[in-house]
Amino acid sequence: METVKGAFERCKKTLKRCGIETYERDCLFLVAHLQGVDPSLLPLEEEKTFRNPERLEKLLKKRCKERVPVAHLIGEWDCLGRTFKLRPRVLAPRAATELLVETVLNLIQERFGKRPLRGLEVGTGSGCIAVNLLAELPRLEMVGIELDPVAYENTLENARLHGVADRLELLKGDAFELLPHLEREGFDFVVSNPPYVAEEDRKNLPPEVLYENPLALFGGPGGTKFHEFFARACKPLLKRGGFLAVEFEPFQKKRLLEVFEREGWNAEVVEDFLGHPRVLIAFPKREKLK
Repeated sequence: METVKGAFERCKKTLKRCGIETYERDCLFLVAHLQGVDPSLLPLEEEKTFRNPERLEKLLKKRCKERVPVAHLIGEWDCLGRTFKLRPRVLAPRAATELLVETVLNLIQERFGKRPLRGLEVGTGSGCIAVNLLAELPRLEMVGIELDPVAYENTLENARLHGVADRLELLKGDAFELLPHLEREGFDFVVSNPPYVAEEDRKNLPPEVLYENPLALFGGPGGTKFHEFFARACKPLLKRGGFLAVEFEPFQKKRLLEVFEREGWNAEVVEDFLGHPRVLIAFPKREKLK
């Protein structure tokens, strides 16, 4: 009978041999998931019998041959302490998205007190942004927009899982077509983790990234197509005192600040724990940044 420690060592050797640099982290999540424990508790399981050796072997083959990301192998991923189901090729939550959610929560606390709120998310994906916000703020209602039918269903699944589906209205369609027809001054904030990989970087991406839906990845030349659209389209949607918060790549900072300045916004960026700018927050120029 294989122990958990044995399965972990077998996993690491297999993935290392396949040339996967994150082999140790990957195995921590794979073995813990198959054992039914949190990854932080895996050391306490080392001498116990491993429950799913055949399943692990199948997942290792997919990881090596197809380079399927670990989040999609296990079909779920955590974001801000909540577990989100993850359907095939739907964008998995990242650390920068957690920063985006935390930034929005902080701004809401600073600006809106305890009154009822209405927010808009463009491109809901797995639902990790809208669902986390709704779960943290019982007074919040949200509208979401999602083009990909698989991601649309994934958002609804996670909204139901976390008990917030009754406060989420989800629209299926293209944001470029839907946004101009939404209610003017109907939202306290707009939030998005839009596709922002530069099209010219496609050839340099690892296969794990390319596994995910290109609709959720590529933002045209320079990667700022969606951000520039938001700068033009979102101001009329915001109530007085409202704001826009979007995720972006660090190299896009200068371009985005120039675009938002030109389109009549006050904007600033929020850095991650490594000091990289990752979130842009913007207010119509009639508003002042705190």
